[in-house]
Amino acid sequence: SMAATMKLTITFLLLVSAALVVFGDAKKAPCAVVCVQGGHITCDNYPGQKLDGCDCQCAPKDGKGCVLHLNSGSTNQCTTTPEY
Repeated sequence: SMAATMKLTITFLLLVSAALVVFGDAKKAPCAVVCVQGGHITCDNYPGQKLDGCDCQCAPKDGKGCVLHLNSGSTNQCTTTPEY
């Protein structure tokens, strides 16, 4: 029927749109989606703040001395400034 075809078409378009949002910009993907392992970022010039992200490229552009803290307990010093 026409209604069933329309529903399938709309569902397909929504799935394609979601995929484009998630995979459209590979550099920002780890920041846009909730990370499986969980974590946050701290930066010296953002005192007391736990910033969202589980990859150093999610750190703020003006971040100084940023450290990535994963819920697994590991930490990584973010040395490079993210390029967008």
